[in-house]
Amino acid sequence: MMTATGERRRLNLLYRSLSGRHADVAAMRLPTARAVLLRLTGAALFLALAVGGIAFLVEVKIADDRVVELARQESAAFLTETRSSLAAGAADADLNASLQIFMAGRHGLRLNQGDGYFIVAELYAPDQRKTAEYIAPGAEWAERRLSATRHGFPADSDATYDRFTLDGHIFIQTMEPLLDSDGRLLGYFESVFQLSARRLHEILRDTATVAAVSSLSVLGTALVLLPIFGAYNRGILRLSRGLLDANIGMLTALGSAIAKRDSDTNAHNYRVTVLAIRLAEALGLEDAAIRQLVKGAFLHDVGKIAIPDSILLKPGKLDAEEFAVMKTHVVHGLDIVGSSDWLADATDVVGGHHEKFDGSGYPRGLKGDAIPIAARIFAVADVFDALTSRRPYKEPMSFATAMDILADGSGKHFDPAVLARFTAIAAGLHERLTELGDDGVRDELRGLVMRYFKLA
Repeated sequence: MMTATGERRRLNLLYRSLSGRHADVAAMRLPTARAVLLRLTGAALFLALAVGGIAFLVEVKIADDRVVELARQESAAFLTETRSSLAAGAADADLNASLQIFMAGRHGLRLNQGDGYFIVAELYAPDQRKTAEYIAPGAEWAERRLSATRHGFPADSDATYDRFTLDGHIFIQTMEPLLDSDGRLLGYFESVFQLSARRLHEILRDTATVAAVSSLSVLGTALVLLPIFGAYNRGILRLSRGLLDANIGMLTALGSAIAKRDSDTNAHNYRVTVLAIRLAEALGLEDAAIRQLVKGAFLHDVGKIAIPDSILLKPGKLDAEEFAVMKTHVVHGLDIVGSSDWLADATDVVGGHHEKFDGSGYPRGLKGDAIPIAARIFAVADVFDALTSRRPYKEPMSFATAMDILADGSGKHFDPAVLARFTAIAAGLHERLTELGDDGVRDELRGLVMRYFKLA
């Protein structure tokens, strides 16, 4: 027969293989393929909108530059002639007449078919005195805007351009220094250029097209890749669920094997785990805490694998020396589950299910709320099932007798609040588990485990 130390070493190896490199996958609730597909679709839509938005902003900047360039091109012809006149010292009246003739002609030419036209144009001498002015019919408001929002005369050779929109039309307000070939300041040209409806439509169309094509390209690529990602993800989920099933199956098998060594039946593990889950639900514990409780409930006595049969299966009462050996099963249990990342959160129950609320328990003598809630819950469920179950060394107690013993331990062995909640549901639970029998309890537990370790 294998020694207790050898058996414990074998269990350590089994638990290390159980956790392995996939422990993190098995520890979490796995999403469904549909949930992952929805996330991928949402990410694709977000990316498409983001790319489209960036493309739109870039195109708007390009459009701004195009509009400014159009205004610069429109003024170029006039300013070439004007520089010559200014350099020759032309009179203000001559400059004004030249400006009126040029702008009126450009207005008529560009109004219907060009890129746009000037609705206000003004010339200033180097001393910032206005020497000529043109205002298109109905554009007096633009002159008032120039007066109200003038940026001032530039101190260097750089021109200033300001785009603004009014009543669905785009305008460019300019202030441009006029220099001769030697860089000498001849004056300033200030204007308001209105973009034509045709050119505005083209710019808006081009901007919208670029943004739409960018978005649709990303979305189209995502739609092509989604089935590939979906198929790959379904394969990963199948493997992950298979791994989780294997881990839970191994957890159940090992817990049952340990229980059978102690009591010659694995039904104890099934019943006490169902009782603990139902009590945790009644207390409002979160799902993650209940998953930890399930692991601890299955393996609460795993350390008994290291206890000799002469002590573990002794039909009579243990003497002090034997009981000291029996108590070491908690330390052995912590050593075993501590070797597995996936089972590490079972330590609350494995290490604390023999602690007592008044501090008289073992191995650490924890008291009150210092005992983990999972251990306080399990202690009630474990003692209740031990009292009401048949063991090789005893007959089962009646429900009433068992509840009297639990009540007597309130505040001493058991957390009064936990026990009070259990008392409220114990009769119904005991009756149901009795009616189900061992096979029915096993099926009930399987359903609960699947609920808390998997998404439906």
